[in-house]
Amino acid sequence: MRAFTTPTLPPRDVRDADDLLEAIASAAASRTRLDVQGLGSRKHLGRATDADQVLSLVSLSGITTYEPDELVLMAKAATPLSEILKALDDAGQMLAFDPQLGAMTHEAAQGTIGGVMATNLSGPRRMVAGAARDFLLGFNAVSGRGEAFQSGSRVMKNVTGYDLSKLMAGSFGTLAVMHDVTIKTMPKPEDAASLLVAAPSIEQAGAAIRAALASSFEPTAGAIVPPKVAVFSDQKKLKEAAQNFPVAVIRVEGFAVSVKNRIDALSGLLKGHGEQMVLAKEESDLVQAELRENTMIPPQNNRVTWKISCPPAVGAPLLDDILKRPNCRAYADWAGGLIWVSHPSGGDSGAEALRKLVAPHGGHVTLINAPENIRMALDVFEPQPAPLHELACRVKASFDPLGILNPGRMYDGI
Repeated sequence: MRAFTTPTLPPRDVRDADDLLEAIASAAASRTRLDVQGLGSRKHLGRATDADQVLSLVSLSGITTYEPDELVLMAKAATPLSEILKALDDAGQMLAFDPQLGAMTHEAAQGTIGGVMATNLSGPRRMVAGAARDFLLGFNAVSGRGEAFQSGSRVMKNVTGYDLSKLMAGSFGTLAVMHDVTIKTMPKPEDAASLLVAAPSIEQAGAAIRAALASSFEPTAGAIVPPKVAVFSDQKKLKEAAQNFPVAVIRVEGFAVSVKNRIDALSGLLKGHGEQMVLAKEESDLVQAELRENTMIPPQNNRVTWKISCPPAVGAPLLDDILKRPNCRAYADWAGGLIWVSHPSGGDSGAEALRKLVAPHGGHVTLINAPENIRMALDVFEPQPAPLHELACRVKASFDPLGILNPGRMYDGI
């Protein structure tokens, strides 16, 4: 188990961008290691930070510009995600990557837009719309050198700094601290529905989703929910459909007439894959929320949550293998490209076995939810080959040469 330092200095609350610049420059001068936080809803993601002081961004909040016609929103990094989603909903728009609201980290709907981008976590629609990082048009930030910089622009076609935006998203605040972000918004679909297909096996549920994706009916989400997971759903129809068989959950969205026609067509296409049930918009949205927020495999004291990313083609057989492990619950999303696993804690909490299963397929395994003592003892992120780790350390050194920003949050030295 690695050693770490609990912050001993009083927390530093920053008021604005200038104050943030001064705070980080001062920390760099004194080599004070900072635990960067917004509302703290994602503090349980990643490794425990080895820091001397908490740097709070909570005052950096508020939508600064929103132009629905231009599909662009600019906000301070600690703006609550709920505030942004309400503004978008009032204008008939959304964040197309289905941001997770935070239920997996105990504090549903309490995350910030900066936390969303820093962790790059996305929901069911990611399989067709892209990840959170794909919607980060630009940002203003302060590096660990105590230097202010900006990247990107208000329009997607101007690619200035575009790759830098992708680098920042998912870096868990280890490279720089973003204080303003510019994100791309999208129109919200008028209607939605989900087709439930109770297939005889996990593989056949996966085949139903693959057939739907290969069709012209444009599904926007595809998940496989086994009975041992569906039993924890709050949605009666999903529990009923998955009583005895794994269920493929296939969502379509768009104009109401189009949704009805495509659901009917999908039902016909998948007739031979298993018994079917259709969820109208309200029920469909609730099921998709359960899939997005992992509420069917909730955090528990004696269990940990793993996130597995893998090629969609191997998702179903991999899920089948995982479910054979004792007392293991799991389901697949992103048409098989994402598998959420609830594993009993104890020993290495399944780390070695899961990574051994995933390795031949080129995927990676990340510990998402676990008590701090377990996060301290395990590799939270997929262990990096030496050349990749060396590259990651060079990137870290170019932005934060003294290692003062969220030290150790991802890997040793990062």
